[in-house]
Amino acid sequence: MAGFDPSVQFLRDIKYVVLFYVLGDFITTYHALNYGFEKNPFLVILMSEFGIWSILMMKFLFIGIIYWFYRAIMDTGSAWKNHIWLASRSTVSLLGLLLMVNNLLVIFSKCSLFQFLGFASY
Repeated sequence: MAGFDPSVQFLRDIKYVVLFYVLGDFITTYHALNYGFEKNPFLVILMSEFGIWSILMMKFLFIGIIYWFYRAIMDTGSAWKNHIWLASRSTVSLLGLLLMVNNLLVIFSKCSLFQFLGFASY
């Protein structure tokens, strides 16, 4: 397609990544910290040094990495490139949804998803 801008297609493709992984996880994490504490040691150090907004900055950095990955996949001649890209962005979107569910459980039931499923003690 003439005049096709791959960054526009990328932004269309990652709408659920942005909705669930970036915005959904950040907003629910922000609220869940009032009811519990962060278990990820990397994020604990990051937040203690730079504050809660550093998580959002890390998510935008991750979007940049995803864009680099997108360009690398789309520049290949592979017949599987669309399937690989679909699987990749779907995985990140589902991870964001899982993180949101975990945070919502912490907010409303005062336990994490792992505690709820019996993998961790209360």
